[in-house]
Amino acid sequence: MSNTNPELVEKFTAMAKAVAATVAEVPNREEAFKYIIDLTLSKEPCELLADEPGTEKGPLGPNRVPTRVQRVIAAPSLDDEAFAELDKLCQEKGILCLRDNVRKYAAGIDLGLNEAVAGVAASGTCLCPTTDENVRLAGMISEISVLTLKKSAIYPDLPSVAHIMREAIGQGASFTTLITGPSRTADIECVGAVGVHGPLALHILLLED
Repeated sequence: MSNTNPELVEKFTAMAKAVAATVAEVPNREEAFKYIIDLTLSKEPCELLADEPGTEKGPLGPNRVPTRVQRVIAAPSLDDEAFAELDKLCQEKGILCLRDNVRKYAAGIDLGLNEAVAGVAASGTCLCPTTDENVRLAGMISEISVLTLKKSAIYPDLPSVAHIMREAIGQGASFTTLITGPSRTADIECVGAVGVHGPLALHILLLED
């Protein structure tokens, strides 16, 4: 039996939307992957840079120049089975799907997919384990960040998820990221701007158990 609390799901959705996140309910992983593929195809692809400097002259020597245009999805937090499923869909659509060496594509990731282990209804926040560098990068440098979250993993408030962070601390050195809406700042003349230090958009896919 599912432990989903409809009231928490409703409040989480409302609060996440209030901070400019897009929230969608999907019945299963297959539908989540279809959503991700469609979202990636709906945007202009990033330009991938050459591994070696090209012929374009710069003040300190040759610059790395774009060599091709291809859509890229980074999904480092997926297990083997899930990644294989997503990768197959990506290949059918001409999308490059990454799980490792995300840093190599730092300048050209269209969409970063990660799995949240908990959601906070009071603020529309997602809790993500980010000890793996590839996972951190996928959520920080992609143009669009997508998080999957089980409805049953939504808690009322931040103190309610403290046990998850304590468990992570007990396992040794680790990183945990709390994500509330897309990247934003007001550092420039105190004017709010989205996407300056991270993704331009955040999509949260709520999954049934």
